[in-house]
Amino acid sequence: MTLKRSRVLPVLALLLLALAPAWAATSPPFELQASSAQTATGNGGGIAVAGVNEILVFFDCTASSGTGETLDVLLQSSSDGGTSWFDLASDQAIATDGDGTETAATTNDRDFIDLAADVACSGVRAVARYRNFGSLVRVRWFIAGTTPSYTFSVKAIGKN
Repeated sequence: MTLKRSRVLPVLALLLLALAPAWAATSPPFELQASSAQTATGNGGGIAVAGVNEILVFFDCTASSGTGETLDVLLQSSSDGGTSWFDLASDQAIATDGDGTETAATTNDRDFIDLAADVACSGVRAVARYRNFGSLVRVRWFIAGTTPSYTFSVKAIGKN
């Protein structure tokens, strides 16, 4: 019995060593949009993601105001150095409100944030996973309403 255990432990150790680089192969977090008030449709700057196979995007909203204000947030990608941008579909996305409850009808394949008119965004958070994209990504948002303002940040981390 001791002989079998002594063979299993080295095999298990080798397996763990082989898998460790895959677990640790993530990029440092990067900022797609620093926290700031946005009052119109816009986008963040392009971020190079060559060599990254998967991206997790994190959205955090801290304030909103206006009348009939709406907000859609999505990820775009470019494969031509930032000349042309294309909307991406997320593999999975979830949005929660300030108390941790999933917010109904806030995610689809394109918009990982889709806030209806007059929905306060303070405390709204979302995370979305992307596996298909080009060499550059950026965040894009669409804002509408009367004197709308949303304060939010978008950060990401990539897996190699």
